[in-house]
Amino acid sequence: MTLAFLAFSWVLALSLELYFVVHHQDIRRQDHVFADLFRIYGAGDRSYYGQGHIAFPYALESLNVFVTQILNAALAYAVLRRRPWRHPLQLAVGSYLTYSVVLYLWHAHAAGYPEMPVRDAWGYFIFYAPNLPWLLGNLWLAATAFRTLSRLAAGAEAVPAGKEDPR
Repeated sequence: MTLAFLAFSWVLALSLELYFVVHHQDIRRQDHVFADLFRIYGAGDRSYYGQGHIAFPYALESLNVFVTQILNAALAYAVLRRRPWRHPLQLAVGSYLTYSVVLYLWHAHAAGYPEMPVRDAWGYFIFYAPNLPWLLGNLWLAATAFRTLSRLAAGAEAVPAGKEDPR
């Protein structure tokens, strides 16, 4: 499941999200299927379609494309090679990405959805629904890593002092 979610994240980051990072200032003049998708999403957040305050989405997406995908590659390596640092990295990546999605959603809510052109059912749906895979997927990554690390810590605490495994 972890590798499937990471693959999903890579595909979207290195296609759709990279397209936004490259074209965030001229996306409205683009004639591409990705520009059309951002036009549709613009009913929920017009900044993703090159209007209003585009700095915050640009900052989020550029970090996701250029930093997070390196961490996701390291996490995939750790999963495949069964490295001991897999779970701490998974907890860190899942936690900070969950936080970034919550921050993006909460920022819009706290500000009264200033980038939503029309506050109707469609606007709220198109704003929240496309963000759910990242929110739920990264929350799942963090929760499973936390559960594994908690079990490992509980097992380590159960070993009597002086009886640790010498390996």
